[in-house]
Formats: sequence, C-alpha cells, structure tokens
Amino acid sequence: MKKKILTIAIALICALLVVGSSLAYFTDTDAKKNTFEVGNVEIELIESFGDDNPQTPEKLIPATGSAQAGTLQNGIKKEVTVKNIGTEDAYVRVHIAIPNILDSGNPEFDAGKNVLHFNFSSESVTGGLWNWTTSVGSPYYGNPWNYYEQIIDGVKYNVYVVTYEPILSPDEVTSEKAMTQVYLDSKVTNADVEAIIAAIGENWNILVIAEGVQAAGFNDAYAALNAAFGVPGSYDAFAGATFVPQ
Repeated sequence: MKKKILTIAIALICALLVVGSSLAYFTDTDAKKNTFEVGNVEIELIESFGDDNPQTPEKLIPATGSAQAGTLQNGIKKEVTVKNIGTEDAYVRVHIAIPNILDSGNPEFDAGKNVLHFNFSSESVTGGLWNWTTSVGSPYYGNPWNYYEQIIDGVKYNVYVVTYEPILSPDEVTSEKAMTQVYLDSKVTNADVEAIIAAIGENWNILVIAEGVQAAGFNDAYAALNAAFGVPGSYDAFAGATFVPQ
C-alpha cells in the first residue's frame, strides 16, 4: 500500500504600478515570480514470500529445529523491505497483522503459546534500524512490543508496528528486512488446525502495509509518522487497503 504526502505548490506574482497624473512622474513597474517545485513522498512495499508465486498459497508444516540456532526447518520466507520512490527524504514504518487466533498478544506476549511464529534478524534491530518496541505516544508504550488489535474483514488481528528509524533517501531501500520468515509451531496438532480453520477458514492471511512521511521538519521517525497518520492503534491503518497476494 502506498501513502503519499505532498507539499503545496505556490506561484506568487507581485506587481507594483505607479500611475502618473498631470505631472510627469518617473514611473516603473516590477514583477517577480516565485516558483516552488512540488515535492512528494512515495514509498513501495517490497515483499518476497515463500516461492514468490502468488498463485500457490504456501503450505504450513510444523517446524523442526531452532530459529535462534539457525537450524529451523519448514520455515516460510517472508522478507519485508520498503523503498523510497519519491523525491523527498522520508521516514517509514510497517504494520504487520497476524490473526489473533494464531498469536499470543497483549498482555502475555508468550511466544510459547503461538501457533504461528515470525522472525527478524539481529542485524535488523541493531544500530538504530528497525524498532519493534518503541513508539512515542503509543497506547501500549512500555509493553514488549509496539502493538494493537484490529478487526479486519471480520477477523481479529494482532498488529505489530515496526519503525525504520533512519531517514530513507530517494531511491533508497531499507538496509535490513523488517522481518524474514514465519513458521508453524512444532507442537501444533491436526485438531488445532481443524479448530482454527473452523474459526477463520483455510487461508490464513498475514497482512502488511507500509506508511511513509516526509522527514523535513521533524526530529525523528516517531514524531513524523504519528503527526502524519496518528498513533498506532488510534486509527484504522488498514481501511481502504487493497492487498495483493504474495
């Protein structure tokens, strides 16, 4: 999903005319035109999911091994980055929505209870890059995640907001991925799957949207994005979004 923040173009013409009467006054006219080029912020959400074939939904199979140890088997690639395709420096953030029935959300955030897990790399959260945990003014500020809940198409989702803290220059792509993969918990049984299908259907959707705003005039990504869109959880970030299968 793309969001555009446009500056305003103004053409201002000033003219001073002095008109003579019966006396021969010295007269002059002067006109100045101030032209302002229109700047724009436009972003592109880039996602590489599974085998990158949108016609074939990925099949979840309980994982084996450990994601932390690098031995995980049966994980599904879900790599999310954002590109600035506008003309102005920008700040960006991403909302990642996972069906509540698959994820242990507020207040527990107990990954041991998750049906579906997601991973990001250690490189993505160090050095002031992607931040999952802090959003100035967030109603859940102080909890382990910047998180809120949202009903989307009749399904309750847990939504995680991850903010890219550096300024993203025109034509630049976020230097690390916001997330890297998802996988089914090894303890999930056939009975668990059947109960979930009865609740939300056979296709389990993870929804991702990106937001971008101009960097000019703001001290940090949080102030800029909250001013432009609102504090995460205080508005429907998914309203009107058209999701393209990946």
